[in-house]
Amino acid sequence: MATQWLRCPVTDAEGYQCVRFISHQGRHQWQRCPWTDPQGYPCFLPPRHPGSHELAWFAKPTTAGATHTVRYEGDQESAATQADEDAQELAFHHWFPASQTYVAGTRGRGAKVLAVLRAPKPADELVVVYEYRPETPTPER
Repeated sequence: MATQWLRCPVTDAEGYQCVRFISHQGRHQWQRCPWTDPQGYPCFLPPRHPGSHELAWFAKPTTAGATHTVRYEGDQESAATQADEDAQELAFHHWFPASQTYVAGTRGRGAKVLAVLRAPKPADELVVVYEYRPETPTPER
């Protein structure tokens, strides 16, 4: 039966999907490194990763009102799509978009010199500032 090869659709509170088959019995298994820092924040990398452990910027301890800037490269439509997908995931960690600015790639001063040198035009980017709001309820999955 083909369904025995599908992954279990259950996710934990942080959005990690169970790695067991859909028909598994018993507890779910989450695919992430089991290490936590002294304050109890989990490593963001998958199990058995090489190198040192990492905490995602949105998983690090912070205070209400803290901000973090994320830059998405690409045309306005693709950058906005990526930002929307990230915003949905970050909302589960209480980070919400506070502002967005789209900046078209320009050369600014020295454009003629760069054009003569055939320097590539800088990429377009969408700049999103996320704000930490711990009092805002997380959305339903």
